[in-house]
Amino acid sequence: MPYICLQNVHLGILVMEYNRDKGESRLDYILWLFESNKHYIRNLLLLYTCFYPIFALLDYYTYPNTEASVISFQMFVGVPFLITAYILSYVKKLRPYIRIINATALLAMNLNVVYIYANIDANSVALDTYYSGLMITLATLGLSMSCIGIVVIYAIISAGSFILVSCLVHQLHIHDSHLFIRSTKYILEAAGMFVVISIVIERFSFKLYKAQKGISLEKDSLVNQNDVLENLNDTKDRFFSIISHDLRSPFTALIGYFEILLRNKDKEFKVKKDDIQKIYLHTRRTYNLLNNLLNWSKAQLDQYTFEPKQYNLNDIFIENELLYKEIANQKEIVISHHFPDNASVYCDKEMVMTIIRNLIFNAIKFTKAGGNIYLKGIVVDENKMELAVIDDGIGISDEDIKMILNPSQHFTKEGTYNEKGAGIGLVICNDLLKKHHSKLQIESRKNIGSKFSFIIPMHEENENI
Repeated sequence: MPYICLQNVHLGILVMEYNRDKGESRLDYILWLFESNKHYIRNLLLLYTCFYPIFALLDYYTYPNTEASVISFQMFVGVPFLITAYILSYVKKLRPYIRIINATALLAMNLNVVYIYANIDANSVALDTYYSGLMITLATLGLSMSCIGIVVIYAIISAGSFILVSCLVHQLHIHDSHLFIRSTKYILEAAGMFVVISIVIERFSFKLYKAQKGISLEKDSLVNQNDVLENLNDTKDRFFSIISHDLRSPFTALIGYFEILLRNKDKEFKVKKDDIQKIYLHTRRTYNLLNNLLNWSKAQLDQYTFEPKQYNLNDIFIENELLYKEIANQKEIVISHHFPDNASVYCDKEMVMTIIRNLIFNAIKFTKAGGNIYLKGIVVDENKMELAVIDDGIGISDEDIKMILNPSQHFTKEGTYNEKGAGIGLVICNDLLKKHHSKLQIESRKNIGSKFSFIIPMHEENENI
């Protein structure tokens, strides 16, 4: 018995260590064990529920000295426990306790055998059959998938009760000491053997549980890897599509302008400012596209290093405004900014500049000549700032907004001057905003204008929004 207790403690330590290291709970194991063996458990209970009354009737008619009250006790106390355990096995909320319920029903069956044994004549020929009955019920307890602790306690109660009845009720140690010693030895050996069987079953089941969990984790890892590979493949396809189509157009225009200039055979010649502006516009757009491609690729490969610091909002807006001033001037669009004095935000400056730059370019693209674009910083609460790019352009339909906000959709549309886009600017905005625990918000009305906004923290101490 000390060996059994030590094994039980050792297994308990292994279980706790595994749970602590892997973040698993004992409840997960119990539920897994029930789901894996629920048919066996239910069939076991159902089997005893069906045959227990038959055995009781056979006892009654085979041994005339058996009292009817004993049979009634067996029928109306032992059987209800088995039926109750069977029914409760279908109650989902009670599944964490199913092993206790199951073992308790089997203990009630054991104690029924002990009770009947206590009420028969010590000289009855039926005496030996109850030793066999106890052995069978102990075996059932050992094979019941109950936890080791419960099996040990219930086996001690069952075997101990039987031995006490032999001594106190039948006084077998006085009338037939040889039978008492032999039966006590068999009962203790049987109880110990079935406890050991329970330990073996528990260990084997727990090893299976760990193996199943390991396989499940490997499967999840493979699924995740497959998703990553599919995303990378989609990224590659879109990347090459953009390179092959969207980069060709601006370079073709640039080559065309330079060919016109090179046709002039004079060593020195004047170039119209309008031509220089067009060359600059195409160069700037090409640069912006290449920059977006680089940022998008880094975002897809999760190579962005998120380094938030405190920055003045004016610096972020002004740098982007100057960058797109020439492009805005081409369409005679006025860009203005409005935000509180000395306003600052806690963010990764390069990421937020990339977001605002894309939003400004998008606003210019869909705003007609002579329009206006407003860059605004609005304090939402003590640690939230809303940054918004607002235009009075052509607006966006609700269907297009849904496509823009859907990360799986590739959406692009020509601007008011037939400007083409690669459809990755707003995708980059969403990816970078996730780093700031934020997301892009779009409000728009057709032919009235659009508002693209997002929220970022103003201070470091509460950056999660």
